[in-house]
Amino acid sequence: MQKRIFSAFIVILLLGVLLTGFLNLSLIRTNYLNELENKLVSNGFLIEEFLKENLQQLTESDLKRITEDYGRRIDARITFIDNHGEVLADTMANEQTIENHRNRKEVIEALNGRVGTDLRRSTTLDEEMFYVAIPVDLNINNLRVIRLAVNLQEITRINQTQYFYIIISILIGLLPSLMLAYRFVDKIMEPIKAITEVTKKIAAGGFDRRVEVITDDEIGELANNFNNMAERLKETISKLSENNTKFKALLTSMKNPIIAVDNKHRLILLNPAAEELFQMKMEDALGKHILEVIRNNVLDEQLKDILQNNVENQIEVTTEEPSEKILKIYSNPIKLEEDPSRIIGIVALIEDVTEIRRLEKMRSDFVANVSHELKTPLTSISGFVETLKSGGIDDEDTKLRFLDIIDIETERLTRLINDILTLSEIENTQLKAMNQEILTSEALLEVEEIMRPIANGKDIELVTGIEYHLPILQGNPDWFKQMLINLLDNAIKYTPNEGKVYLHAFEKYNNIIITVKDTGIGIPKKDLPRLFERFYRVDKARSRKVGGTGLGLAIVKHIVLSLKGKIKVNSELDKGTEFTVIIPID
Repeated sequence: MQKRIFSAFIVILLLGVLLTGFLNLSLIRTNYLNELENKLVSNGFLIEEFLKENLQQLTESDLKRITEDYGRRIDARITFIDNHGEVLADTMANEQTIENHRNRKEVIEALNGRVGTDLRRSTTLDEEMFYVAIPVDLNINNLRVIRLAVNLQEITRINQTQYFYIIISILIGLLPSLMLAYRFVDKIMEPIKAITEVTKKIAAGGFDRRVEVITDDEIGELANNFNNMAERLKETISKLSENNTKFKALLTSMKNPIIAVDNKHRLILLNPAAEELFQMKMEDALGKHILEVIRNNVLDEQLKDILQNNVENQIEVTTEEPSEKILKIYSNPIKLEEDPSRIIGIVALIEDVTEIRRLEKMRSDFVANVSHELKTPLTSISGFVETLKSGGIDDEDTKLRFLDIIDIETERLTRLINDILTLSEIENTQLKAMNQEILTSEALLEVEEIMRPIANGKDIELVTGIEYHLPILQGNPDWFKQMLINLLDNAIKYTPNEGKVYLHAFEKYNNIIITVKDTGIGIPKKDLPRLFERFYRVDKARSRKVGGTGLGLAIVKHIVLSLKGKIKVNSELDKGTEFTVIIPID
């Protein structure tokens, strides 16, 4: 650093001398040109006055004589130019050989009614010339410009003299200045070196180190200020570290995703929950536009509205990436504490309401479906009762037929209510059900005995393959049997006469595998994803005809979930369907 300061001192010294010399040179040149311009302008106006006074006596041939005569008097080149830029007369050249001057800078200014000046090398005389052109309006060959020009030999001579004195000043003052500069720099560097040494130790984490420089000058003041700064820096870093730890702990502990963006909608903060939601690390997301993380134009427009109107807001948006979700976003502007009117960004708390909205839709659909399913048999019962009351009861055949239908609809209504109650019970008492033992093999054999007469009634062959002594499961035995009955009942209902239904149960990979397969009508692929929804029927007319409530498979799914298992279905139209239940062994 000492060498750099010394070198800088030399450079400053040289620059000072050179700049002073060149500024003086520029000042002299500027003053010279200003005086020269004033002189030429005055002479130009004098020539204009002369021409105006003698306008009646002058002829075209007199213009050349005037330029030569006045040119010798004022030691300048005089040029008369018409309104088209053609040279009418010139002091030092034959106007016939001079090119058109309409593109000359000073001539353009004069033709526009202003005094024009320019400094350039003359193509006619091959000398550096200073030009002044004044506008006139004389009826001598449309004379519109009087231009005067002088060469700059005098200013060149002055410049050369100035250069000489500048070089002499540098040579005389450089040596003693260098000696003084070296001693001064060496003296001033001692406390700076001490401060530098302490700064290195502070940068390495030694915030307790201080500078020991005892002087009354600016260096001593610098040392004292440095020590004060180091003390405040120590306190600030300690507070920042503590606040940063608390802030990180707060963000990490919050289950709701939080994001923050600046005024240009670039991300400046994501907490771990937001990283998980958008499947993006904070270091990768910082600086990116919000649309690169949440691909939703509605959100972007809402953020713009908050920035413009300085208001809180909450919206609900649906995102497509990284997965389809419904997000409820509570957003607030970030304001400076010292200037609340200034917004520097937006912080948003995000709530994933995908599951809530799905459950709300399921509840709404469930209520609608229950109302519909209950209304149908009740309407039928009400209609037949009304008919009987209106006189139909007197006809014995009609009465019996109507009572049979009412009985059928009542049974259907009973089955529906029972299935609803069963489903509600399964959903609300899962924990209690897990404490009971299920004798798996025995339960399977009991269900086989129950369902075989039903299968025989439709001339359907029930084929079973149940391993004996299957492991005991934890759950509700009645629900387990209900699951098997529902699956087998569906298989029998939707299998034509003389078809086959298969029931197999075995242990594999620490799981109990139960399969129910039939040779029935099958299920279209488009319906498979919704098969376990409540009241969803593939063929509604056929389902009601065979007595289905639309809740059987929904009950099966919830029973499987209560056993911590999973269920799969494969089907092909007109070839049959296979349900596979996989239950882990505790």
